[in-house]
Amino acid sequence: MDPDLYKAAEDGRMEAFDHIVDPLDCLRTIGNNTILHIYATTLIEESESTGAFVNAILSKCRSLLWKTNNKGETPLHIAARYGHVSIVNCIIEHAKIDLPRDLESGIQAARKMLRITNKKKDTALHKAVRQNHLALVILMLQTEDSDFSYSANDAGETPLYIAIERNSKVALKILERCRSPSYGGPLGRTACMLQ
Repeated sequence: MDPDLYKAAEDGRMEAFDHIVDPLDCLRTIGNNTILHIYATTLIEESESTGAFVNAILSKCRSLLWKTNNKGETPLHIAARYGHVSIVNCIIEHAKIDLPRDLESGIQAARKMLRITNKKKDTALHKAVRQNHLALVILMLQTEDSDFSYSANDAGETPLYIAIERNSKVALKILERCRSPSYGGPLGRTACMLQ
């Protein structure tokens, strides 16, 4: 990626991308990060312009929703790790309209997005729970099917296990929202064994 475009992605300056004729998903770093990966990683504080930039980028190139970097992370994984509520919300809303046939299709597309795992088998929920981003956990759980049970990552940790291991209030939200949460942890331990 051109250094000037990289800087524009960091700063959230849409005007730098308005003149680009090639698909924006072709603009990648050595680590295969896209404009949205860069923006979510470098954003220090969210503002009103945060959602506007993400919406503008996704309106120009919707396929960026699904693009992964070398670690298998989508922009949703990155935004969840850094606690960017407005970015996560924009991504979920754009995923819902990704399949515009009907409301149910949109909800299914958003759920599919939330279930994508990176190379370590972490979902965006694993990332948000690990960083104790309560607002993001609530947002993601409201979108997800309450019967869905998140599986363990490569370390054997489910989101609930991570939350309880860290004595996080996030665990209560997972238990309130999920009808059958997975309690599994590494080495055959369960979340119930932690306390």
